[in-house]
Amino acid sequence: MRKKLAILSIVLSIILTIPACTSKSESGNTSGNSSLNSSSAGTKASQTGFDYKKYGVEYTAATDVGKSPKIALDRKDTLVIGLPDTTGIFNYLYGDNAYDWYAIYTMFDFNIEVDFDGKPIPGATDYKVSDDGLTYTFTIKDGVKFWDGNPATAYDLEFAYYLEADPKYDGPADIAKTFIKGLDAYKNGNADKIEGIKVIDDKTLEITVDKVSGPAIYGLQVPLLEKKYYGADFKKGDTAKVKEKNGAPMGTGQYKFVEYKAGQELKLVANEDYFKGAPKIKNLIFSVTPTGQELQRVMAGETDIDMADVSPDNMKAAKDAEFIDIYRFPTNGYGYVGLNDADPKFSDVKVRQALMYALNRAAVVEKVYGEYARVVNIPESNVSWAYDDEGCNTYEFNLDKAGQLLDEAGWKLNSNGKREKDGKEFKIKFTCMSPHPVTDIMVPVMKDDYAKLGIDVTVENADWPTLQQKATKKQLEAYFMASGLTPDPDNSLANAYKSNATQNYYNYKNEEVDRLCEEGLNEISTEKRKPIYKQLYKILNNDLPVLFVYQRSDMWVANSRIKNYELSSFRDFFFNLYKAEIAN
Repeated sequence: MRKKLAILSIVLSIILTIPACTSKSESGNTSGNSSLNSSSAGTKASQTGFDYKKYGVEYTAATDVGKSPKIALDRKDTLVIGLPDTTGIFNYLYGDNAYDWYAIYTMFDFNIEVDFDGKPIPGATDYKVSDDGLTYTFTIKDGVKFWDGNPATAYDLEFAYYLEADPKYDGPADIAKTFIKGLDAYKNGNADKIEGIKVIDDKTLEITVDKVSGPAIYGLQVPLLEKKYYGADFKKGDTAKVKEKNGAPMGTGQYKFVEYKAGQELKLVANEDYFKGAPKIKNLIFSVTPTGQELQRVMAGETDIDMADVSPDNMKAAKDAEFIDIYRFPTNGYGYVGLNDADPKFSDVKVRQALMYALNRAAVVEKVYGEYARVVNIPESNVSWAYDDEGCNTYEFNLDKAGQLLDEAGWKLNSNGKREKDGKEFKIKFTCMSPHPVTDIMVPVMKDDYAKLGIDVTVENADWPTLQQKATKKQLEAYFMASGLTPDPDNSLANAYKSNATQNYYNYKNEEVDRLCEEGLNEISTEKRKPIYKQLYKILNNDLPVLFVYQRSDMWVANSRIKNYELSSFRDFFFNLYKAEIAN
């Protein structure tokens, strides 16, 4: 399935990119820090019977629903979800950040989903895999139809695969890792058909692959896109026409698109014909919420649910409000300082290691999150079956070690106390959001400690859409962001760190990493894949294509009059939002 992703949460082939503190998709194997393994405090929610504890979610119920603000109580048929602004790209195959995807999850269905443990399950299709693992058969479920009333067909599913396989496709997903027969001849050759994709009948699509792969089922995840709407006469290379409708979606999902006002809100209305059952709440609004105001807006009744920055102060404030339900669980992802490894000053691994030693990550994480986060040294969360940081360098704060490495890399102190090499002083332009709970703490610490080494840091502030766009286009020297990971480690690692990968925004290249990514992709057995990823983590821990900073908890806060949220580290509540209801 897809990315970073995440989400995510269900991000199956790609990695979600998100503002590093309010990451709506980062992660944690229960062997990690106990503050992130919240299953010990979970309880079963009386309103649904959903077992939060089973899935590692600490659920804290409100104590006095009656204290909900009047402005919220007056909303009888509308759910308002706070969200940082989206890019307005409402097509899963082109969206590249968590916030677009949260909206997309409510508007589109997928042939494959993941369950609360991150395992693939049928979505809008039933599916079966042949005994030899080379043939996948997808059958559209009864009652699945688009908002315009047309039933979803195998041709719509076929269209989504052809779009992702098109030579002109420039979205984040990588269909090549599914090994569909004839895919390369279509994508990189002159073939006008993909041999391994075959419509059997109106409801059945068959996909044949060249070789067996453990993660392939995740890579085969696609949304149901109505061919009649997006590309009735679609021909190879016509992707531009599809992208023209990214802001005017047509889905089969729980809620139908109504209106999007950039910087303000996205309005949706219930799909009464939804195949899983009509949503119980008629209207859904995603309300743009400035970073840092998530909890405050829920407490004021302006929004009903949002992801608040997880901190001791916010946990206390949410509990003291008495009408707020709290859902906390290990984030499937990590926060990091991104670097442009192609920049001459960052191209030497010793320099990157020096910057890691000189970044007081433990102090920053403690200040921002307290017990609700931990320092990480590999690009994986401790909820993943592949997580293994044994033998990895912990890069504990050490300015002397950092200085030694800079000396070895040729960056010597000049007469002015500045690091200099080949007549050029070491300066870093660091781009981040502000105000921002993490960077507001981390940047002053970074500037002060790096200055002690003779490195000057200048700061450029940017809003989230600008930061995300510049980072993905590799236009930044250094920046702060977070990655929401996929249930399978192949997507999380290969999409971000393999040479020329779709989400390798760091210009990182290592032939051994490329080889191991391929080895992990081609192996079926989970037990045989574990040592492969352990080798990968050790290499990335040494190379530091980015500076790994933390894994935190997600903390969703919700007005307790809204019932029936179901969520975990791997599956966002957006997928089952049709079950939510307003208790009057």
